[in-house]
Amino acid sequence: MVTDIDVRVKSVYKLAKVCPEDQNLQEAIEVIKTLRRSQGQLVRRREESKIEKQRLKSEIVQLTQDNLKLEEEVTSLSHNINSLQSELSTLNSEMVQLTQDKQRIIAQRDRVIAELKNIETEVEIATKKAQEANSWYGKFTIIWTLVQSLFFSDEPQAIGTIDKTLPDYSDQPQMNTDPASIGRDLLDK
Repeated sequence: MVTDIDVRVKSVYKLAKVCPEDQNLQEAIEVIKTLRRSQGQLVRRREESKIEKQRLKSEIVQLTQDNLKLEEEVTSLSHNINSLQSELSTLNSEMVQLTQDKQRIIAQRDRVIAELKNIETEVEIATKKAQEANSWYGKFTIIWTLVQSLFFSDEPQAIGTIDKTLPDYSDQPQMNTDPASIGRDLLDK
């Protein structure tokens, strides 16, 4: 598309070739050439600017999409962190409960061990007292007291306090238990 200005510029170029001695005309040609070069540079820069704008727009679109993805990831990570913190709180409370249960079980175990040691001590004392007792009744009484204290009493008595002495019946009349008295009693019948 040739414009009216282009036709005039071409005629000025022809005139400058025909009249090379006209200094004003030569300077006008230089100004036109400079303006044409500047116009070309301006058009080139404008094209480069358009290309750069398109590139920047596509970068902005890409960065916006990346930003949205990152926001979604941050939101997802935030939910995960909240979920993990909730789990951690639950686990901590369970650990506290388990620690308390363990302490309670250890205390019960220690109490049972102490009770078993007490029972072992009472059995040893009862065994020695039964061995020292002279009569079957005394031995049986010691063992019966041990059994009662271990199995039938809520408050076990210490075997160490067992009184193995027989009650004193000196103020009560005694039966004749010698063999002659027994034989006489049998004949009387």
